[in-house]
Amino acid sequence: PHFLFNTINNIDILITKDPEEASVYLKKLSDMMRFMPYQTKGEEIPLSKELDYIEKYIELQKIRTSNQNYVHYEVNGESRQKKIAPMIFIPFIENAFKHASNNKVNEAVNIGIQIKEEAIIFKCQNRFQKHKTTKNGDNGLGNDLIQKRLHLLYPNKHSLKVSKLEDQYSVELTLMNGTV
Repeated sequence: PHFLFNTINNIDILITKDPEEASVYLKKLSDMMRFMPYQTKGEEIPLSKELDYIEKYIELQKIRTSNQNYVHYEVNGESRQKKIAPMIFIPFIENAFKHASNNKVNEAVNIGIQIKEEAIIFKCQNRFQKHKTTKNGDNGLGNDLIQKRLHLLYPNKHSLKVSKLEDQYSVELTLMNGTV
């Protein structure tokens, strides 16, 4: 809900500055809202649809800042006939934006997806402020739930590495064969 409300507010502000651009972002939000209930019903979806969703999500996050280098997103390889569990990467991406440091920092969020014949490798990193305290209720249950979902969907076919360095949080998820 926070993403939705924040995005609607950002588009509302953009309407007075650049109505045409606001319309483009509103269409992206509309596409995302359709994707969630209609495209995620099955156990797997085409990887290309997941990548489209991620790209729109990132574009909508970018309107929060004038820093064009706030996010770095790169996909290498061809999605072709690859299938993936829906919304498998997005919780990590949402967390990266939620906990990223000041939006004036270049590459505060760095997302990369490498598509190989034998695996899909997802990497997500975000910089954070070392001394910033976590909000009440943010007890880290999200990662436990994500890991449980991965064990159910990709038993013995995934690898998840999470690390927290001095000012950087990193996730690397490898899905073997790129299928459920």
